[in-house]
Amino acid sequence: MTDSAVIVGAGVIGLATAYRLALDGLAVTVVDAAPGGTAGASVHNAGWIVPVMSTPVPAPGMLGQALRWMARRDSPLYVRPSLRPEHVRFMIGMLRHCNPRSFASGVEALASLNERTLQLFDEYDKDGVRFEHHRVGQLLVFTTRHTMEEYRAASAPMERIGHTAIPLSGDDLRDLEPALGRQVLTGLRCPRERHVDPASLVRGLEERCRELGVRFLHGSPVTGIRSTGRSLTSVLAAGEEVPGDLFVLAAGVRTGPLARLAGHALPIRPGKGYGFDDTSGAVTLRHSVYLGEAKVAVTPLSDRLRFAGTMEFGSSDAGIDPHRLRGIARSAHAYLPDFPPAAQPQGWTGLRPMTPDGLPVIGPLPGKDNVLVASGHSMLGVTLAPVTAEIIAAEVAGGRRRADAAGTALPFSPQRFVAQRSVRRHGRAAADNRR
Repeated sequence: MTDSAVIVGAGVIGLATAYRLALDGLAVTVVDAAPGGTAGASVHNAGWIVPVMSTPVPAPGMLGQALRWMARRDSPLYVRPSLRPEHVRFMIGMLRHCNPRSFASGVEALASLNERTLQLFDEYDKDGVRFEHHRVGQLLVFTTRHTMEEYRAASAPMERIGHTAIPLSGDDLRDLEPALGRQVLTGLRCPRERHVDPASLVRGLEERCRELGVRFLHGSPVTGIRSTGRSLTSVLAAGEEVPGDLFVLAAGVRTGPLARLAGHALPIRPGKGYGFDDTSGAVTLRHSVYLGEAKVAVTPLSDRLRFAGTMEFGSSDAGIDPHRLRGIARSAHAYLPDFPPAAQPQGWTGLRPMTPDGLPVIGPLPGKDNVLVASGHSMLGVTLAPVTAEIIAAEVAGGRRRADAAGTALPFSPQRFVAQRSVRRHGRAAADNRR
């Protein structure tokens, strides 16, 4: 029997999981290294709920484009030069998945994962989780038809789960959003996509968790783990021993080191995203808007306009490169001419937990009987938080619920990284035997 659970991580994935397990009647404790709700990728993001844009980061041509952009410090995708072994291994692993076959299978897997996304967010509303929630749809806008067609093709598998991308002309788009400039020639309207204020979602989930009796230990980094055989018995956090029947590692970019501490390392590495909020009122929007070629997300919230973009590999701190913020501002002006091109925004960063294949890691940690992992969601943490929690809850409940979730969870299992290492070891051994 599982009566108690310890969730390591108070970001949107950890909170969604804590909430779901508390609804099932478990005594839940959430442990997090940071002060409550103040930082991290869960509050520093665009706040999009976008099944239609749920695609793996490793895509055909992605790393080649990154190499061409390496001389530009304000480029949408940047790989910092580094010879650190873990960075090199990760980038090589990502390169292996930058092919049409891996990308297509990843899109299909994410489509299956997103089948209940909107329903689960509606259930949050019905249960009293309080957060800023917009259901007005999304626009993807482009300055070239070629780029629009690429995005349309990538999103096509989402049509089977009801998420469509409808082609529009530049004039059609300006009828919907007059702030768009004349250089916007074409785009896609995605009527079912939504957006939230991510900070309000984090607050709302924590408040509802507290109402359900969840205990929180903020500012309490995990420094040790105690085990008996194949089972964890407790974690050590800020000098306190926190026992439990079940442990869920949902600590974002810190999940990799925690998994190693628990006995099995996982290749979860940070990808740094940048953004800033504009309260000037120079531009007003109704829909969330994706500036296609610039890869910038623009989100209208109740009191501000949020801009988010860029992906930077090889950086694991929260430092801000002003060149990258100015790059977002310049790109915004190219699509939204009323936005001041010389804006000097005060920005933020968020470290997104990335995996080599671009898919989340959800399921049992290999070698442990009572440790589950919920991490590696890259830029889809908000979108996939509720369904991730459902998979974890099904695993805990076992029986039929586990069987129902198994097909959806299978491509995301941590076990896939064990298989990859075994294949590589076997390949090296075979090569040695041939010498």
